[in-house]
Amino acid sequence: MINKPLYVEVILPLKLREVYTYWVPDELAADIVIGKRVVVQFGPRRFYTAIVRSILSEISDLIKPKPILSIVDTQPVVNETQLRFWEWMAHYYLCTKGEVMQAALPAALKLNSTTIVAIDPTWEGDDAELNTLEFTVAEILRNEGPKSLDDLESLLKVKRIHQLVHGLMHKQAVIVEETLQERYRPRWMAMISLHEDMQTEALLNATAENLQRSPKQLELLMRFLHLSDEMGPSIPRQTLLNGSSTALLKKLIEKGILVETRQQIDRVSGQQNGSLDNIHPLNERQAQALQQIQQEFERHAVVLLHGVTSSGKTHLYVQLIQDAIAQGKQVLYLLPEIALTSQITQKLAVVFGDQLGIYHSKFNDQEKVEIWTKVLNGDYRVILGARSALLLPFQDLGLVIVDEEHDGSYKQHDPAPRYQARDSAIYLASLYGAKTLLGSATPSLESYYNAESGKYGMVRLSERYGGIALPVVQVINMAEETKRKRMHGHFSATLLEAVEAVLQQKEQVILFHNKRGYAPYLICADCAWIPKCRNCDVSLTYHKQIDILRCHYCGFQRTVPNSCEQCEHTHLKIQGYGTEMVEEELKLLLPEARIARFDLDSTKGKKGHETIIEQFQSQQIDILVGTQMITKGLDFGNVSLVGILSADQLLAFPDFRSHERAHQLMEQVSGRAGRRQKKGLVLIQATDPDHHIIQQVVQHQWKEYYAQELKERQKFFYPPYARLIQLTVKHRDRAIAKRAAEYLANAIREKASCRVMGPVVPVIGRIRNQYLQDILLKLKKEAQDLSFHKQLLLKSIDLLKHHAEFSTVQVVVDVDP
Repeated sequence: MINKPLYVEVILPLKLREVYTYWVPDELAADIVIGKRVVVQFGPRRFYTAIVRSILSEISDLIKPKPILSIVDTQPVVNETQLRFWEWMAHYYLCTKGEVMQAALPAALKLNSTTIVAIDPTWEGDDAELNTLEFTVAEILRNEGPKSLDDLESLLKVKRIHQLVHGLMHKQAVIVEETLQERYRPRWMAMISLHEDMQTEALLNATAENLQRSPKQLELLMRFLHLSDEMGPSIPRQTLLNGSSTALLKKLIEKGILVETRQQIDRVSGQQNGSLDNIHPLNERQAQALQQIQQEFERHAVVLLHGVTSSGKTHLYVQLIQDAIAQGKQVLYLLPEIALTSQITQKLAVVFGDQLGIYHSKFNDQEKVEIWTKVLNGDYRVILGARSALLLPFQDLGLVIVDEEHDGSYKQHDPAPRYQARDSAIYLASLYGAKTLLGSATPSLESYYNAESGKYGMVRLSERYGGIALPVVQVINMAEETKRKRMHGHFSATLLEAVEAVLQQKEQVILFHNKRGYAPYLICADCAWIPKCRNCDVSLTYHKQIDILRCHYCGFQRTVPNSCEQCEHTHLKIQGYGTEMVEEELKLLLPEARIARFDLDSTKGKKGHETIIEQFQSQQIDILVGTQMITKGLDFGNVSLVGILSADQLLAFPDFRSHERAHQLMEQVSGRAGRRQKKGLVLIQATDPDHHIIQQVVQHQWKEYYAQELKERQKFFYPPYARLIQLTVKHRDRAIAKRAAEYLANAIREKASCRVMGPVVPVIGRIRNQYLQDILLKLKKEAQDLSFHKQLLLKSIDLLKHHAEFSTVQVVVDVDP
């Protein structure tokens, strides 16, 4: 009987819209399963790890498939629901399945293709045909065997090894092949236990008696027995030795008393066992809100919890998580920033113990694989993480919580997939039949509109936990303060006096300024020359602590010039200010105060966020100066004053969401004040104190704010009344970028029924030596309209790419920018 051939469609980790078909050799057929990794050849010499997407028994006669070469896994690393989610994400965000796969899988689960060079055994040429470097390569390969390109580059100390090898290939002296290397390596630990022949008390006593002549060996054995009473039958080798000689341990092993084995261990340490007894009981209003959420979940898949800052939303989350776990379900708890995870982890760990897993970008590749595996196996029942946690392989998701759902950090900008984690989480939950809870003190306009219109359920928590009053918010008129000569650096006298008063009370202060670095730029006082990035159309930010000018877009940096490069005068002055300057000024004005900075520059490293948060929480820091990172859900009980140093800067950004973001940032950072019994005060420095957004924050007029912003959005056809797709055309030649953008916009306009705006040069017209042109599409909200225009976009981009002049143009598609 002839077995019917089996075929698989696979997702390759490449920017390809199609899936590719391979046939399965008979010896591998029994082990092929959807979600496993397989090694396939793609192209003449490249090998990749692909994911099995589907298994087929028949294919078109037009397809001539290659065989899969091997199966990497014994169990699938991706489940079928996850693959459906990948496909939705690729379709909705107009990217490829390969790009989603690249984003989802930890790097260590993607096998590394390495180019190997070897002498061609059939080569009969003369060494005289080779130049000096080629001959050297040939000698190395003859004497030492095949080498990777990296190894050859290192041995020869040359940078253009590819050209050298290509020359040898042309002369048929070498052959080149690709090998795949598994990047994940389990961590092993040497463990010491009693030999199986030494398990009785009588034998142990006799052995101890025999070791009387070797007191040090006896001491080590007694240490082992003592530790095993505390730690169990196997003891880590290093723990047992603790300074003792390895020779002593070797003697006990040789005598058959102890035995050494290797045990695989986790890189990610587990939490302690938890208990619901460790959390505060719900107050009456919270209990009502919990009941309302549960009732809303009976009618809606998504519920918005609109709770003012410090209203105790986390307590409600804990109760809902506990209910989901009791039903045997997994829970995904999303946070917008890594900075938030340490505080929330402490709260959740005491309740859920080792059922809690954490996932974010600060973990290394090996740790990510272990977390991935524990989620896949169901060992973790609660996953707490930033947006990338959305891509983990959940088994039976029952609840998704998106905390601070309004936050812009949920949107992925680069690379693709450019997904909005909040919206994607709602779709992921729907695949599992799970419920989604969106929580925020300042909901996004889209979520608020969906709740008001009945698409989502809505529950409100309008008072702080324990009946604590919302902070008093006051505006400081900077024009008046300057006129009256009441400025001390960038601090008004009013703010500085309030800071000093708070410090005298042994309380803490948060100062918010959304610019990092020391100053946004330097400028020549004589000719107005500004040092700019050589790759981007932006000024270089000055970082005084390291005395460097740095681009925050491409990372380019240079030393600070001694003189103007245009007029050669030496009068370079600082313009504007960032958090680094705020910190420096404070140290001069308040030398006794303990001051720290919380921004991207001060929180580098795996524990950077956590260290500063712990120090501030334990009151080792008096004043914390930070960017928007400090506005997001952090809970500090001793903060009684928050200062917003420049409200005008938040309002002036040229974007239709600038007022929404300014309102959210000011409300959120205000909510850090007075979270316990202390009376909170918020001082906002502004040159336009009567601006309606500032006044709405001062008076906590959130209903008026929403009504006004929604009216503006409707008038100009922006979300939530429209859908947006932004196209960014990029090229190293400004003229080509402009022509390509015009060509693309016209091609779309010919067949589109939506509004096509642009092309226009964005605020920053060049980044990483690529000139940019933006095209914005405003679409109706109907799914049919969205689907039609997405297909039109893809066809128009393909048409552009087939135009010879525009073949090297890049087009970035951003859905829901």
